Parts: sequence; structure tokens; C-alpha cells
Amino acid sequence: MRRRGGARRAPAAKEGGGAPSRPPAPPQREKLAVSTPFFAVIGLGAFSAWRGMFSLDTVRVLNAYAFLIAAPAMVLRVMSREPVAALWNGLFFAAMALLGVAVLACGILLFRRLAGLPFPTAVSRSQCLVGGNFTFLGVPLMLAFMGDRAAAPIVIALIVDTALIVPLSIGLIEAGRGGGSPWRIGLRLVRGTLVNPFMLSILGGLALSLSGLVLPEPVDRFLLFLGSSAAPVGIFALGIAAFLWARSGDLQWRIVMPLVAGKLILHPLLTWFVLAVLLRLDPLWVQAGVLYAAVPIAANVFIISERFETGSRPIAVAIVISTALAALTYPFAIWAISG
Repeated sequence: MRRRGGARRAPAAKEGGGAPSRPPAPPQREKLAVSTPFFAVIGLGAFSAWRGMFSLDTVRVLNAYAFLIAAPAMVLRVMSREPVAALWNGLFFAAMALLGVAVLACGILLFRRLAGLPFPTAVSRSQCLVGGNFTFLGVPLMLAFMGDRAAAPIVIALIVDTALIVPLSIGLIEAGRGGGSPWRIGLRLVRGTLVNPFMLSILGGLALSLSGLVLPEPVDRFLLFLGSSAAPVGIFALGIAAFLWARSGDLQWRIVMPLVAGKLILHPLLTWFVLAVLLRLDPLWVQAGVLYAAVPIAANVFIISERFETGSRPIAVAIVISTALAALTYPFAIWAISG
């Protein structure tokens, strides 16, 4: 490896500072078209499942490849190419973390009080409101829409999602199920977080960024080639699973639609209000926060619910519907924040 030398890319805007010089924004049509290939691949996966070409066993294999191999390569490369000063915004991190925890807590309270659900089930339903498909949709869409400027918010969003929301949800479910002492639950959560492939890729990218080392070109090309397959493989598998879940599921609209509306409408609106109105962050961070919040419900919410038997069927249907509707709502979010 060699150290970075010469001129470095201008870092992303930080709180309190002026906006950096940026290339001219692409036309609105190009911005809206950015998301089209991703949702088209989801449709292709659903069509393939409808034709009987793939089963849920295929989904597990494709997801394992995308989740454990390809996506961490993508994250590692994106992070290693940015100076550490551009990778952190404490105010943005605090806002996104507090928003996620607040939405999760309010959801648990509402599902417990109004629906009378058991605590673990209420946690799973509430995770739908904040747990987005950020890895397979959010990261590639933000990179396509914002370019390398997205590196900093992507890092922070990944930390919020993988190191806070997912472990917290699992811990609350286990606590509600009486899954051992708080010490044992905390130990399992810490261990699971530290060996999470995304956390390892984040730590590796941070180490490279802090050291100032540049990846050798063959390694960089390898990571680019491997990481580029994460989104197509992951969302193709999601399309297969979405069709199979929808075909076998019972569309319980009064249960499903609040989950979908909460994720696609409430979460992005709250994020915009906090970042743009209350905190008045630079437009770069507002755009990134809204795009992070506007993605549909993540498949891992279903996986966690299935594992802990907290009523996974409505969640599966909510994932299907939110993914389908996101083909309309996500381009609208891009248009809205671009104005």
C-alpha cells in the first residue's frame, strides 16, 4: 500500500460549515431514474419466482453471499477512499440515533397499549418502522444519487443501523422473552455486533482512512468488482422472497398498512423535520438522512421475527408491500429533497 499524497478530495460538509464546491446536479429526470434499475431487478426476481425458477432455499444462498461477502467489500472500499474528517458528523449521528431509538420506543408503546401485543411482538412490529433495507437498496441508491459525497452519511447510517437498531431490537426481544440475565444478553449483543461483517468492514475502512494508506489498484478493483454485485444479488433475492411471501401470506391490511405507512411516510418526514427544520443541517446531510429513512422495510426484520417467533407473517407481507410501493415513494423522496 502507499500513502495518500497530493490533493485530496474535498470532504463532505460538516455541521456549522459552508457547503463544499460540488459538481452540477444532474437533471431531475436523471435523479428520478437512478432508482429505476434497482426496483426493476426486484421485479425480475419476483417474475423468476412466479415462473418457478427459484425457491426460498435459493434466497438463503443469495442473501448469504450478498450479506457476508459482497456488501462488506462495497462498504470497505467506499470508506477507505475518504479522509476520516469526512466520515463523521457528530450532530448527524446523534440525530439519526435518537430518531431511531425514539421511533422504536414509541412504536413499542403504541403496539402494547393500543393493540395489546406481547412485548416481543411489539418490538418486532416497531422495528418495521425504523429498520430499512439500507444495505441492499439505501447504500447503492445513495452512491448512485450523491456519488462519493455519500460516503460520510453512509458510514454513519450503517453504524446506526447495524450497531444500534438491530442489536437493540434483538436485546429487547430477548429481554421480553426472559432470555437470560441482562449481563448474558448484553454479552451476546456485544459479541454479535463485533463479528458483524458490516462492523468489521466499517472498522477496516476507518483504519485505512486514519492511516492515510491507499489500497493497491488490484485490490481496489477486486473490491469494486465484488462489491458491485451486492445490490443486484441482494435485491434479486428480495424480489424472489417478496413474491413467495406474498403468495403464501394472508394480507391483513389493518396490521400491515400501519407498518408500511410508518416506514415509507412517517420515518422520512420525521427525519426531514429534525434535520432540516430543528437542526438546520447542510442540505447534503438532510438529503442523506431522508434517503436513509425512505427505504422500504428490511428483510432482516422478518429474519429476526421468524427466529424469535414474534408473528413474522404480517411483517413478511409488510416487506412485500413496502418494497413495491417504494418504487414510487423513493423517487418522490429524491424529487422532494432535490427541490
